[in-house]
Amino acid sequence: MSVPLAEKTRRETDAPLAERTVLIDDARSRITQWRLPPATQTGWHRHTYDYVTVQQSGGRLRLDYADGTVAHIDYQEGRVGTFVAPLEHNATNVSAVEMRVLEIEFKR
Repeated sequence: MSVPLAEKTRRETDAPLAERTVLIDDARSRITQWRLPPATQTGWHRHTYDYVTVQQSGGRLRLDYADGTVAHIDYQEGRVGTFVAPLEHNATNVSAVEMRVLEIEFKR
């Protein structure tokens, strides 16, 4: 996650936060491992770098965007996605299983 928006998260949701582990953070990239048990969220955040995700589990993710739109992603192990910054959203695990995803941000 690029820029956490802690105040917006506190104001708009009370779901517990998912586990986030930064594996690499250097001049070129940031690689983050996410573990989202059921009903947990990433918290509102703004991506300032383009990024890819590698889904490492099944499950269903709800994405709430800053403009008020909502989308759902059905996870499938091994599926990848590409995203263009800037992007502001919150992701919540709305499935009954723990979800895992690897997020790779490109700093340049």
